Amino acid sequence: MPKWLFRLAGELKDEFDFYFVATHSDYFFEDYAHVAQVDFVPPSRWALAWHLWRHRIDLAQVANLRLYTDAARLAGVPSVIERVDGMRGGAALNRKDGLDMVVASTRGMLRRLEALVPPERIRLIYNGVDLQAFDAAPTERFGLDQDAVIIGRTSRLAGGKNISLLISALRQLRQQADYQHVHLVICGGDTTQPGAPPMLQQLRDEAADLGRAVIFTGELADPIPVTKGYDIATCTSLPNNEGIPNSLIEAMAAGKPVVASAVDDIPELVKDGETGILFESNNLDQLIAALRRLVDDAGLRKQMGLAGRQVVEQNFELHARAGEYRNLYRDLVAANGLHILNRFAKVLGHG
Repeated sequence: MPKWLFRLAGELKDEFDFYFVATHSDYFFEDYAHVAQVDFVPPSRWALAWHLWRHRIDLAQVANLRLYTDAARLAGVPSVIERVDGMRGGAALNRKDGLDMVVASTRGMLRRLEALVPPERIRLIYNGVDLQAFDAAPTERFGLDQDAVIIGRTSRLAGGKNISLLISALRQLRQQADYQHVHLVICGGDTTQPGAPPMLQQLRDEAADLGRAVIFTGELADPIPVTKGYDIATCTSLPNNEGIPNSLIEAMAAGKPVVASAVDDIPELVKDGETGILFESNNLDQLIAALRRLVDDAGLRKQMGLAGRQVVEQNFELHARAGEYRNLYRDLVAANGLHILNRFAKVLGHG
């Protein structure tokens, strides 16, 4: 998610000044500083309010944590926007008083918000992908043979992502002689959220018996080349861990078929049998069957990949989605009587 905010800020920095404020981790990619002032502030209402007031923030865009809304209002920020991306254990349905606008990044979340917020204060804006950047990026195949089939997962490594299920599926596939050419690439590092148990080493241990059939890339500043190298992209998350995953949007932008658990708002993106295959959450047999079907049929992989690319072009293209945010910010600035040429909006992002 921070990478999506990075791309958004890059699109809009010609008109707005951005501040990224992280509250639960002081880890940032260096590239973030190219589009925003980046700061870490402890998760304290007073500390956040002081930071926002000191920088004369005009717009605060917050994650779905009540602390952020209360801090922004305490600081006298003229407009506060909450961006909602998935249920996140129910946090998305917290109180909405004090907000000028709520942005839903999925239609499923839009329907849930309508019970909490007047419709004129809700906007649906999907996340976006820079298709030109995807097309221009190199492809990483890790030196594997030309006939190798790479199953991939790009994700922060956390328990709810259920990556152990994917390792189990590969193990069962490779027990058959016809599937020795199938490999698994896991792209991502441990989550930086405090208190979250580290997963990378645990997953390495689980996959140790598979040897070089499983590749762990660790955290990457730019995972696009790895995603382009996948033959099949996956998401095995458990319920309440996803909205529409950016990793799947990016895989479809790269023309890859998707195998994903039918949880949260994933079916809003992945059309079963058209752009990929959905399986019941945590159902290992269904996951294996879906992977086997795509491994065995290169033509089907290409067909689904092309269909997925069309979905992204129509609904998730970066410049169009950034334009929707630009219009939203302009509307709120104008509503507050601020002169857009003299006072730029600053956006509070959750890191």
